[in-house]
Amino acid sequence: MPPDTAQRREPFPTFDSSDFSGEGAFYFDLVRLQHRQDIPRGFLHRHNYYHLLWMSRAQGEHLLDFERYDVRDHAVFFLTPGQVHAWRSRVPPDGYVMNISTDFFAQMFPRADDIAKFPFFHPTGGVPVVYLSPGQHGALLPLIQEIEREMQQREVGRFDVVRSYLLILLTQLRRLHPEHDAAAASPAYALLRRYSLLVEEHYLAFGAIRDYAQALGVSERQLNDAVRRASGGTASQMVQARKVLEAKRLLSNTDIAIADVAFRLNFEDPAYFTRFFRRHAGEAPGEFRRRHARLD
Repeated sequence: MPPDTAQRREPFPTFDSSDFSGEGAFYFDLVRLQHRQDIPRGFLHRHNYYHLLWMSRAQGEHLLDFERYDVRDHAVFFLTPGQVHAWRSRVPPDGYVMNISTDFFAQMFPRADDIAKFPFFHPTGGVPVVYLSPGQHGALLPLIQEIEREMQQREVGRFDVVRSYLLILLTQLRRLHPEHDAAAASPAYALLRRYSLLVEEHYLAFGAIRDYAQALGVSERQLNDAVRRASGGTASQMVQARKVLEAKRLLSNTDIAIADVAFRLNFEDPAYFTRFFRRHAGEAPGEFRRRHARLD
């Protein structure tokens, strides 16, 4: 069995499971970056699990949902299921990959409010990277080494121990995240994080902002006020941005008709979708497709 399995179907190669550690069933997985021929992956792809890249040594670029980030020593990247990415390094990378199944993640964070505390797990509007100082990297690395040791020894209860170490690691990284001070000081920011998770889950199913407000237990006005105070934008703009992102994903890596892209995103009129996309992306869907069709 290959260490992780990709099903090549539209719109992207999708990795559904991971078994670098040879467990035989995917729950939590960890592998070192050193000397691996299959990592980094320079082609656009998705994971159907949470994916953490701990880069002790690397120099290059990470393309994540059409945003470019520097890959450098002591960088830590966080990906949620469904995000599209590719990265390269000009030097042999050193560090770790941790793949976390949705079941494992749900045991760590049983409530949406728990996940909302971690700003790097928010595809809509979150910052998916922490750049550590050498001292911060050195202080946190032993936590990963303990996780590695537990996975290698395969003792009874190892996943309980791994879960504990991982929660400590993520909590420490949350404290170092650039958005930590804002999250700690602002109730509006906390509501924004909960809202962004809901947008990711329901941006095609919910038809109006009041649907999100009802699910969050607040009024539509309260939601809009919180989003505006915490981000400077509006609740509607976050939903629109998520639809634009999915349109970009489909346009860049599939050859389905632009009208079909519009229908998949619940636009009844393809011409209106084209105007919508141009307004938010700065160019027509066809122009975007021509520029980005070979990103990988």
